[in-house]
Amino acid sequence: MVRARGLCRDYGKSRFLDNVSLDVQAGQALAVVGENGAGKTTLLKILATASRPDAGELIIGGVDALKNPAAARPMIGYVPQGIALMQELTVRDNLRYWMKPGDEAAYRWTLKVTGLADVEKKKVSRLSGGMQRRLNIGASLVTRPRGLILDEPLAGVDAENRARIMAVLRQLKEAGAAIIFTSHYIDELDILANGMLALKNGVVTYSGGISFPQESGGLAGAIRRYTA
Repeated sequence: MVRARGLCRDYGKSRFLDNVSLDVQAGQALAVVGENGAGKTTLLKILATASRPDAGELIIGGVDALKNPAAARPMIGYVPQGIALMQELTVRDNLRYWMKPGDEAAYRWTLKVTGLADVEKKKVSRLSGGMQRRLNIGASLVTRPRGLILDEPLAGVDAENRARIMAVLRQLKEAGAAIIFTSHYIDELDILANGMLALKNGVVTYSGGISFPQESGGLAGAIRRYTA
């Protein structure tokens, strides 16, 4: 579903991504881990076609996403690290802006899984930070994407709603969605991910499975080793 080969991204004289490759099939979830500044957000922006690499290849759903990003974007739901919502519009209007025309089932389902049905007529500017985070995710879910690119999607969301949304993401993965995400929550990585890609200074230091023996510190220990 999402295949990248040799992605590089430079800013001035600094290289933020250096020859990064990955392959995420339908029904798989890849966790991208690394310290702040490792290149995670830069990578996810490129995968979501929100930024272009200086070199490399990106195929989304069989489409060359660098040559034809407009054809690839409808297949991808992207949740950036920042809140990307229209603050003076309501929850309802934000979701309806993104959803496919007439897809009322997706609209109602999204309200339910994000827990925002009771505030659908409220302006985004009057929502709490956690509610805005949930709506940020909802804006990508309502499009029924084949792939999800999620950059710290649940930062600032309370534990109950984190669990609710994680359950939804697992259901989407099991239904065939490809998911690529970053998170500082170890439990989210352990619950959702099939594989892990670790970055350090823009370079891949690990790419593979996410199951690690407890005697080596488990997942948390592996992340420390591969990203420190």
